[in-house]
Amino acid sequence: MDKKQAAVFDAAAHKEVQAVRRLMRSLENKGNSSDQVAAFDSMLASNPQGREAAMSELPESLQRILNSKYMAEDKQAVFDGLEDGIIEFKRRNGGEMPSEYAIAAALTTAAAPFGGAEKYDSNSEPTFDSLSLGHHEALSIVPAATQVIIAYGISNSLPLISMLPNPMGSNELPIVYGTAVAGLDMGVMRRGELMDGDKAGMPYLENRHTLTMEKTAAGTFTLESHVAYTAEKRGDKTVKFTVDKNSAVAPFLGGRVVVMVKGIEIANDKHRDHPTNGGRSVLQPLDPVEIGTDTYIVTTAVADLDTHTVDVNFDVTNGVDPEDDDVSIELVFDYERKDSNGNNILREPSVDMEFLHRSIYATPHRSRSTATIDAITQLSNELGINWYGAAQTIAMQRYYFEQTGRLLRTAFNMCLSDQSAKTGRVVTFDFNKTGVSPTNLPDAFSNINITLGLARTRLSRAINTAIAGYDLYVSDRGAAFFSGMGGQNYESTGVPFGDQYSVYRIGRLKNNGANVYYVPSSMGVFDEETDTTTAHALLVPRAITPAQAPFVGFNAVPPMVLTSNANAFEKDVAIYSRMAGEVNPLPRYRNQCMLIEMINLPAL
Repeated sequence: MDKKQAAVFDAAAHKEVQAVRRLMRSLENKGNSSDQVAAFDSMLASNPQGREAAMSELPESLQRILNSKYMAEDKQAVFDGLEDGIIEFKRRNGGEMPSEYAIAAALTTAAAPFGGAEKYDSNSEPTFDSLSLGHHEALSIVPAATQVIIAYGISNSLPLISMLPNPMGSNELPIVYGTAVAGLDMGVMRRGELMDGDKAGMPYLENRHTLTMEKTAAGTFTLESHVAYTAEKRGDKTVKFTVDKNSAVAPFLGGRVVVMVKGIEIANDKHRDHPTNGGRSVLQPLDPVEIGTDTYIVTTAVADLDTHTVDVNFDVTNGVDPEDDDVSIELVFDYERKDSNGNNILREPSVDMEFLHRSIYATPHRSRSTATIDAITQLSNELGINWYGAAQTIAMQRYYFEQTGRLLRTAFNMCLSDQSAKTGRVVTFDFNKTGVSPTNLPDAFSNINITLGLARTRLSRAINTAIAGYDLYVSDRGAAFFSGMGGQNYESTGVPFGDQYSVYRIGRLKNNGANVYYVPSSMGVFDEETDTTTAHALLVPRAITPAQAPFVGFNAVPPMVLTSNANAFEKDVAIYSRMAGEVNPLPRYRNQCMLIEMINLPAL
């Protein structure tokens, strides 16, 4: 996928999310109506531009669903799907609302069979090949299928994975991320370096340049101004800036030159008759500077604005001779200075945007379900359950559950692959701390907040992104550990857990707001069966935008129910889908989980 196409896909997804955000706010403002269709109609009627204008402001996916002839008699199914999905998501996630991205992803998935997405790319292959809702045995089940897709798409969208809207129905979806870089060499920055990287707090845009002067003889210091310099450490751990003589010379303003010794101002040219853009500016010495038992005295100091140099001399008879790194000078670059041809000598520092995109791809999935006529009629007559909807529900639930397990296992393995003591993805919490004697078990367990803070800081530094919120995924022993922290440190959601087919949010750490999710052993993520004094927790950050998420996914084809009956007394249902759930392909955000290893615990 080229950059132009990636930009089109990204813009379409962003538009869909914005429309979903407006829709949810509008529905919320209409209050909790038992008839969501009536509330929706009221929302459309309240638009001053009319119903048609209101419809055009809806998410395009929702427009395609509601305008379909298959949904004409049962629009309520759409809103039931939204409501059921949100309710189930909140139940599993401690009352938290799903994100607009999750809702948009569910709607675009449900809208895919209704067509219309192909208008974005006439040269691409048909989104669903030969599949359509027409393959369902009865068109009456289309609303039920749509409801299932929306509900399960929302309820299964754990914060672990950011589901991307796919309004174009594409099998390939880009992750687009823009970052700011330096446009030229200036200060400590070099062209192409990240503005928010490890030099983010160093000089570049601010036109105040404090440079270390070069000692040429006893009491004599000089400096030729250049646009670029390097940051180095002095013996006392302070930072000094040394000019890069290979970079272009930098003219500076007269009347703004300041000489400092060990950071204390000792001379300047701030007098009224100083030159500004050319000639020699004589600096006036200030009072001698006393630092401890040492006295520093400047005798002469001159700034040559034509040669871009500054020379300073100290009195080494009546005062102390400064050490090599003791003398620095502050300059203000002159961006208006021109050369002999009338061209500006300096270019202003610029901030350029670089856009990086990587693609993720949907994978085809197939399954079959078979039931006898007796079982199907019993489901329908006694329980009111549609067989096709039931088959679709089971397939979706199992798919999302398997996907979550695969991603958690991947994260666990990626953490184990990097166990560097200082920068690795594994951090250890030792219950037995030398010199620390907690008076009770909850206080002892609460010390893990220190370890979690260190892990979060290490991860933030590694991905160069501040991490505000994060989740902890734990198994049986980890769940017991956090539950043992007590009410002062841990708040339980009260959700029952322990079954082998669901992931639940079971609590929250009060100190840092981290959510704790229970992962059943059936997923094969944590192996804690043999050691009763060890537990694990997988720290997964919550991203502000999908581009920064640790895991991303989308749906190209939602689970489609296809009938294939070889036996007249049985219903053979095939389920086909194309969906994606992957590690973030952007290198910066590819490995951003931390494994917390808790050792020497009381036998749990």
